[in-house]
Amino acid sequence: MEDGIETLDASSAVQLAKDACHIDTLNFAMSDEEIRTVAKWIGQQAPDTIWVDGKPKFRTLGISAMLFITLSEFPKFYEKYGLSQFN
Repeated sequence: MEDGIETLDASSAVQLAKDACHIDTLNFAMSDEEIRTVAKWIGQQAPDTIWVDGKPKFRTLGISAMLFITLSEFPKFYEKYGLSQFN
């Protein structure tokens, strides 16, 4: 930890999300739904994500985190759904 900021690399963040969501599948074998679940969980942890009526409303940091995770850890998913359009 440097200057009070804790960092995680992308693969560690994915593993943390998989643990939190009880996903035991290896990354390369994850279904699209499991990847969505992991990305959503990571986006929910962003400091600018707000909750309205029990549902997350993602803002810039949450969306960026979800896109970054899918690009770096699940590039086929990123390409399949054309997520580069949102960057």
